[in-house]
Amino acid sequence: MGQHYEEIAAIAIARRDGALPKEYMLPSEALKDLPQNLTTVPKSSGHFTAEELEITNSEADTILLNIKNKKWTSLKVAEAFCKAAVVAQQLTNCLTEILIPEALARAKFLDEYLAENGEVIGPLHGLPISLKDCLITPPYPSSIGMACYANEATAPEDETVLVTLLAKLGAVFYVKTTTPTAMMMMETISAVWGETNGAYHSGCSPGGSSGGEGALLAMRASPLGVGTDIGGSIRIPSAFNHLYGLKPTFGRFPVYGAKSGITGQDFIYSNNGPMARSLEPLKLYCAAVLSDTAKPWLYDPKCLPVPWRSEPQVTPAGRKLRIGIISDNDGQISVHPPIARGLAMTKAALEAAGHEVFEWSPEDHPEMTYALNTSFHTLGGAAIMGLTKENSEPVYGSMKNYEATFNKGETGTLGPTKLRSMIATRNAYQKKYLDRWTATATSDKAPMDIILLPASPWTAPKLGLTQEVFWVNFTGVFNLLDYPACTLPVTFADKAKDPKRPAEWKPLSEDDKILQDSYDPEFYHGTPITLQCVARRFEDEKLLECVGIVADVLKAAGIS
Repeated sequence: MGQHYEEIAAIAIARRDGALPKEYMLPSEALKDLPQNLTTVPKSSGHFTAEELEITNSEADTILLNIKNKKWTSLKVAEAFCKAAVVAQQLTNCLTEILIPEALARAKFLDEYLAENGEVIGPLHGLPISLKDCLITPPYPSSIGMACYANEATAPEDETVLVTLLAKLGAVFYVKTTTPTAMMMMETISAVWGETNGAYHSGCSPGGSSGGEGALLAMRASPLGVGTDIGGSIRIPSAFNHLYGLKPTFGRFPVYGAKSGITGQDFIYSNNGPMARSLEPLKLYCAAVLSDTAKPWLYDPKCLPVPWRSEPQVTPAGRKLRIGIISDNDGQISVHPPIARGLAMTKAALEAAGHEVFEWSPEDHPEMTYALNTSFHTLGGAAIMGLTKENSEPVYGSMKNYEATFNKGETGTLGPTKLRSMIATRNAYQKKYLDRWTATATSDKAPMDIILLPASPWTAPKLGLTQEVFWVNFTGVFNLLDYPACTLPVTFADKAKDPKRPAEWKPLSEDDKILQDSYDPEFYHGTPITLQCVARRFEDEKLLECVGIVADVLKAAGIS
């Protein structure tokens, strides 16, 4: 056995805590009697100047413009977000590695460059970007919530391709964010870093596995974050934190060099993508990374040479959308009442605006979710449990199936017959779903544009709940299908509008009953109601355009 995880964690936490500038921290007095909604603390605490609050409440596109026009310096912006990130860490435990000295030095360099050259270094010049811990930034460790990696320095040649490209585009890296163990849970807890709590409700989960990113962004301590998604790990934290988060089609963005919880598996592709409080930062990120300047396809063999298409994809201009909606359940799990209300409100607003909305049957969704989850257990049992057991790490409830697979004694011996069967099943699901989508075309109308559905059955589940009831049904399906998906913030749960389901309501399964029984209108009051939109493969540009159309409809209806 190796060093005990508690000793490893103590070293990692001491390194992180020692790197937090004390002058940025909230005084201990301000940490007493905290409100449930922690996003209100930065303003109410009096800890931030008016200019710092203006900067941290600005969206990425505004920040870039103000730096370019020299209203703000890159250094001033970096200092504001570094300070906000330290406070977010105090309130939510969302950070792993602290890159603040490098960030401030980088910002100074960018200011000098702009002064000397009269132009920015790239489209992301001076923009602070937070990174999920799996994106390698040498020499810092990338623990992905595992003790074996927590204090392991990384070499310059290990830098993730995306990190290198973002730096060339002008980004400033200042913090890395927490993940659950091996990035394979839908809440963010690990034996190394402990538990990350939500920003809008301190008793709720920020989601996983990009949960640290979600909490940091919700706290307005980052204008743009990068997460990864293999079963919902961008969309679930985005949903629980009232954010826009894009899981792209695999092959659109560079993935080479990011640390994986299940190294070498190619059955379900892991993607990285942007997360932000508004849609515009996602668009500018996509345009910058997939530009002829960055050319990520020259550095990642899996990245396709397809630049981001800025021209409208919904044609002819101004036409109404055709939208399939999954409005209550996926055939196995029903959503909590606030999510059902959010779907109903969105559907009504879209129809009132003239868009066509029709029910889309979640055919094969439970079966695809089962195929996804069992593939992770089969492929990840040995990869994850073999490493965690070396340091005596505990096994969390939602990862018991990984341990069960490991304990069967068949670890590392997945045979070609079983793998062929898994691939054939996956491919058949992909073909069937594509045929169903194509069949929505009529004699005078093209196929549906997007699917609108929940991102999760919860608004944001109570801390620890997903260790007992683990459901990635609404997101994981689209990882298996490899469809791009983006979250869409709608509103917030309201105890007066979202009562429990009536007594005569019949659950679809025992798990459905457990999930609904866990709903408490009083407890979940104020948590985010967020949905997701899905498009066909390689329609990433069209997806974001459609999300923008839906968001505009909600805004016009006074909903969002």
